[in-house]
Amino acid sequence: MNAWAWVTEPLRGRTSLARVVWVYGLLGSLLVSLFGLILDTGNEPVMRAYALLGVLYSVYVAVATYRCAANCRSAFWAVMARISAVLSLILLPVFAYLEFTGALDLSF
Repeated sequence: MNAWAWVTEPLRGRTSLARVVWVYGLLGSLLVSLFGLILDTGNEPVMRAYALLGVLYSVYVAVATYRCAANCRSAFWAVMARISAVLSLILLPVFAYLEFTGALDLSF
């Protein structure tokens, strides 16, 4: 499988739900987080770009989860995956707004 297919197959619903959850969701999120550790946290434009990358990756995983839920053998887990994906897509803009406006800033 080439790199382009590795990215597009989950969006087409052609990947197992388990692979989307564990590889794209968990492992991919860990890699995005590790990338954030090497960034200069004092550089605001860089951190905003990193936050945008995180939002885009989260949308990608949520859409892939929803599309690939049909590949799950268990109807219960397929429904749970779709509910989780929809909730993520609903709440993601809220948290992105709070992040970009500085409302989530923990400094007092």
